[in-house]
Amino acid sequence: MYDARWRLTTLLLASALAGSLGLAACSPQTQASADTVSEFIPAARELNGQGLAALDATLNQFAAAQARSGYVALIARDGVVQHISEAGYADIEAERPMNADTLVRIASMTKPVTAVAVMQLVENGALRLDQPLADIIPAFADAHVAVSVMANESGEIATVPAARAITIEDLLTHTSGIGYVFDYETDLGRLYLTRNVYEDRDMTLEQRIDHLAGLPLYFQPGERWYYSWSNDILGRVVEVASGQDLESYMQSRIFRPLGMDSTTFFPDEALHGRIATLYTHDESGAIQPLPSSLDYAFGANVAAGGAGLFSTANDYFRFAQALANGGELEGTRILSQEGVNAMTRVHVDADRMPENMNAGNLGFGYSLGVVYEGQGSSASGYPADFGWGGYFDTDFFVSPQTGVVALILAQEQPSATTPREGARAIFRQLMPAVIAE
Repeated sequence: MYDARWRLTTLLLASALAGSLGLAACSPQTQASADTVSEFIPAARELNGQGLAALDATLNQFAAAQARSGYVALIARDGVVQHISEAGYADIEAERPMNADTLVRIASMTKPVTAVAVMQLVENGALRLDQPLADIIPAFADAHVAVSVMANESGEIATVPAARAITIEDLLTHTSGIGYVFDYETDLGRLYLTRNVYEDRDMTLEQRIDHLAGLPLYFQPGERWYYSWSNDILGRVVEVASGQDLESYMQSRIFRPLGMDSTTFFPDEALHGRIATLYTHDESGAIQPLPSSLDYAFGANVAAGGAGLFSTANDYFRFAQALANGGELEGTRILSQEGVNAMTRVHVDADRMPENMNAGNLGFGYSLGVVYEGQGSSASGYPADFGWGGYFDTDFFVSPQTGVVALILAQEQPSATTPREGARAIFRQLMPAVIAE
């Protein structure tokens, strides 16, 4: 059953990556909730009222139908939170509402946070973008590339030495050649499945990453884009370069400075009552809570830079707004404007991106999808929009052209019967009308 769940999500993940941007950009109201957002929006371009009403109605309709247990969407423009939609439940059985302070597993929305941590260390001289990964993690010194993703007659995957070292920038752009957990069709993919970073709770992050290091690469470093364990490895890079564990570093350099008081890899007792239950849909299509014993398989309570964080709509908005503002929020700077520019510039364009992502004019920056400049608007946003989504149906985007920052959160473990009316899909369909002036 566990392997089947992962296998069923391969196509869903590809679809999510192709549309991982919503639409949106810019300094905030804090700890907002749906009933505290002011009707008066000073010095900001207002969002479209009919579009917002359609968003509210849609989320309520789909929550009532249990397409998801619940949804929360937060939308800001020109630095002001203008609207929050809250629908359904964080826990259906307990009738606990989903709201902007509900703690959810943000999965791959962890990746941009890890990228900011890396860029901070680049800016203070502890790392270089062109630095070989093996300088930080020696286990990657002898990298080899698979000649074929299938085993030979001897049952082995033949390899050749890597033409060059994997660099920190390769990891930030997912061009390292390292694999992930979504390839079930090849022998190399199945080999990566045996080294799941999240599986063994008794291993330290150092042990998890060293365990991963000996596997063959899919391709020569820098050759093309492939979604990977790169950000989890970067989490370990942050630990080595900073001398702190990843949780401590992010708390001291990102979360506390930005006032993200609920964001953590390890929710404590005080936060437990605010954690959303993780749901899935069973074979009959009925919504069911996922057994808590399976949480480990998806990053729960593991400090790894690719998918382990818990956060809230209110908290993550502060992170996204800081990026929209060029690295600062309410007088606190976490990254320079130049650092944000580097993160949000297209580094991997059409010639190295998968076809399904090119369909939306989507390139890749540093752990962020970025809509191509000069290509006009696309299904996923305006030129230069950037953002990323998470495995459990979460998404955010920043839109410099329109002044919008937006995010939407649900909590669904994908299955074969998961309804298509997910948070990310709703944003794709309805946000253009919300932004329209």
